[in-house]
Amino acid sequence: MSIRSFGLYINFAATHTPYSERVLQQGHGNCPPGKLVPDPHHRSMKELQIMNRRKFLAVSMASAGALAAPAIVSAAGKPVIKVGLGPQQPTQADTLRVWEPIYNEIAERVGARLQLNVANDWAGIATALSNEQVDLSQMGPWGYVLARNSGNARPICVMLVDGKPVYHAIIVARPGLELPSFPESAKGMSMQMLDVGSTSGWLVPTHYLKSQGIDPKTFFGQYAEGASAAAAQMATAESQVDLATGWDTHRNTMIRNGTIREDSNVVVWKSDPLPNEVVAVRSGLDPDMSAALQKAFVELRDEIRQQLPEPYSGFEATTHEPYAVLETMGRDLGVLRS
Repeated sequence: MSIRSFGLYINFAATHTPYSERVLQQGHGNCPPGKLVPDPHHRSMKELQIMNRRKFLAVSMASAGALAAPAIVSAAGKPVIKVGLGPQQPTQADTLRVWEPIYNEIAERVGARLQLNVANDWAGIATALSNEQVDLSQMGPWGYVLARNSGNARPICVMLVDGKPVYHAIIVARPGLELPSFPESAKGMSMQMLDVGSTSGWLVPTHYLKSQGIDPKTFFGQYAEGASAAAAQMATAESQVDLATGWDTHRNTMIRNGTIREDSNVVVWKSDPLPNEVVAVRSGLDPDMSAALQKAFVELRDEIRQQLPEPYSGFEATTHEPYAVLETMGRDLGVLRS
């Protein structure tokens, strides 16, 4: 689940400034619109984590301690809960507008003051939580696994979509593409994946392809990572690429909103059920505060729950167990330490 890869992950100085999104339709450099453009700033997972740590340290110093310990006491005597969100909406301002009322309610329920920040992509949220630079994050499943692996982050709630705690990764094809069998018939075609912090847009499809003996970077004629979920769907709908990754909930939302039609692209592969987005807390957060936060999410008032953007319908208490399958995938791919 991702919007952009490898930017400055949390913009504390300008949380209302829209982030830049690399949209495939616009072209890049000498490459015309409709062509896949590998990200010139692509980093390995290890390089990404090192780079992110340095950026966050710089931001921390510039923010005069804004990311210090969570129990910062305000003038009113309330602790400050620092919440980090991924790019849930098209811009940071949109994400704040949608989610701030929800998290204000949560903060009020636990007797805290809210500090809400929006990251540019999902990988950055994992870095912030594992480094204990935020207290709580609403994040993709793979991002949570990364944060647990590197910083012992703890899940407290899973997000419900239409009342269910699961969703599916998908691969879609442009309309009219001749594809008798997948993945065998896709050799030499163009593939657009999302950023490496995305569960359904990178981890799960990459693991599936490698389980079939396929290295995506050499199997496909053109291969790129780092597109937003919306841009990847649109690229197939407009026949700019042959194949793209994504997830069913997002595609269904685009169809419901009229952004694409059901026949704008074709689902050629669907994963087994995957655990939905997770609300996780940093490892050092007080257990009593963690329990209070979990209770606040699960018991969210109906009038606040109704403000959740479609297709979210609420929160349910969870543990690490549903996410262990993603941990296994990460180890299989060599991006998680044993």
